[in-house]
This record gives sequence, C-alpha cells and structure tokens, in this order.
Amino acid sequence: MSVFAKLFKKKEIPDSLPSAKNARLVRGYQIVYDGATRAEKDPGFEPMENANSDRPDWFEYWPIRNYLHTMPLDESALYGFVSPRFHEKTGLSAAEVSRFIQSSEDADVYSFSPFPCHGASFLNVFEHMDFFFNGFVDHVAGFFAKFDPALDLRQLVNHSDNAIFSNFFFAKPAFWREWSRICDQLHEDTKDGQHFLNSECTYTKGDGSTKIVQAKVFAMECVASYLLARSRKFSSIGYPLRLMPVSRAFETLRLETSLLDELKRQWLKTGEAKFLEQYRLEQKRVIAVGWPGRNV
Repeated sequence: MSVFAKLFKKKEIPDSLPSAKNARLVRGYQIVYDGATRAEKDPGFEPMENANSDRPDWFEYWPIRNYLHTMPLDESALYGFVSPRFHEKTGLSAAEVSRFIQSSEDADVYSFSPFPCHGASFLNVFEHMDFFFNGFVDHVAGFFAKFDPALDLRQLVNHSDNAIFSNFFFAKPAFWREWSRICDQLHEDTKDGQHFLNSECTYTKGDGSTKIVQAKVFAMECVASYLLARSRKFSSIGYPLRLMPVSRAFETLRLETSLLDELKRQWLKTGEAKFLEQYRLEQKRVIAVGWPGRNV
C-alpha cells in the first residue's frame, strides 16, 4: 500500500461547518467599478470604488493600497477586500464568510481561496504561476530575496490553510501592514518601466477570453501566500477545500485534491522525503488529467 493510501484510509469528512461561536468584528469590502458591479455587490460587503482608476495596470491592488495608506485600522477587526467575482469564484456570500470566521478558532488570517485543485496540484503559488507563465519563478526570485535571502521559491510549501488566490483573505491589521510593506516595495521597484516584472503575460479566463496582465500583478498576488508560508508570526485558517468549487476537469478528482494537500502538509510537518516523493508522483498523475498535454 502506498504512503498516499495509508494516510487517508477510511478518513471521514464532515459535510458542514460548525455553528458560530465567537464575536469578531469583520470589515468586508467589495471592489466595484461600474453600474453592473455596483448592482451585483453583495449587500453584506461595503462598496470600495475603483472607477476611473489612475493606475489600471495594478487592477484591484490599487484601491486596496489606497485604503491601507489612508484609513485607520481597528486592531480588533479583520479586514478583507474582494473582487466583484468573489461569489462567482467561491460560491460564498458575505454572511457565509462571517459565519466561517466566527465559527473558527482565532487566527491572524482566514483564507477563502477558490479552486483548491490549483492549490493542491502545485507545491506552492510560485510553482503554480510558473506552470502557466514559464519563467515566472526566475523573474520573482530576485524581488522576494530582498526580504528573505535564504528563500528557495522552489521548496516553499503552500497548503489549503496558507495558499491565497485572488487576494481572497480576511486578516488582522498586523498582517495587512506586513503585506503592504512588501507590496509597497514592489510598487516602488516597478516604477522603472524596464523592470522585468513589468513584462506582460496573457491570462486566459474561465470563459476562454484573454486579458493582458503585467507580471507584477501576479507577484503581488503571491505576497500573502509567501508571508504565511515563511513567517512564524501569523496563523491562518483556510475555508475547507472540500466545500470550495473546483474547475470542471477536477470534478472527479476531489479526493485526489485533498490527498495532495495532505501530502504537502506531511512533508512540511515531518521533513521526510517519502512524502515529497509521493506528492510528486501523484501530482504528475493529477496534472495529466486536469491539464492534458501539460507537464509540471
């Protein structure tokens, strides 16, 4: 029997979340930029305007940055800034976000990252980006080395509690300040139009359409996952991956998604090479189904 099978033999998984038990102040904002997104905003989130942005190249980072630079933060609150597509991607409402936070143990960060099939299928968010944008790891390594000279991006481990996609997370001010410090440096560095992180990437959306995004935006979206994986200062809890939507190709791979996630946790916990070896074997099999014709 493989390590993979032994770990998860007859594991029982509950189908629902526990009831709320804590009283935490949650400040959730949803970014809006036109009539359609204002009309579709979840009433449980406060609106955050991003119409006529003077830096559209930064997409939704820009209104978040402006808020963090200009508004006082309540140290007892949790803050989150989500895009108009939050419900479309996660299936969650503002009320469900609040319920999960209130029903969970205390943490610095609560993650609501969609498509856990992506998170589980790659060792970390940088490897995930590199799969779709070849060379991404080499491009961002120099930037993150400024904060963490010993960091090897190819060995970093993200799992469902510390992998953040689309900046869908709610966090205490201390975490936002650290996130902002790194993103501010990224913003400063890329003022130079020739900076390698200003290179353009073609991003294909779920509906098949494409848009051009500069690499700096993807680097920014990796900052929260990097912080959670490397810093011992912050604790994090992820919304259960079994309850998150997966891409169509992964509908039959939900168990494999959970198992891949657990193998990464076991390697991180024990340092035993057998878990990483098993992860890489299973990763290749899953990617062959999820992304036919592609190799990790």
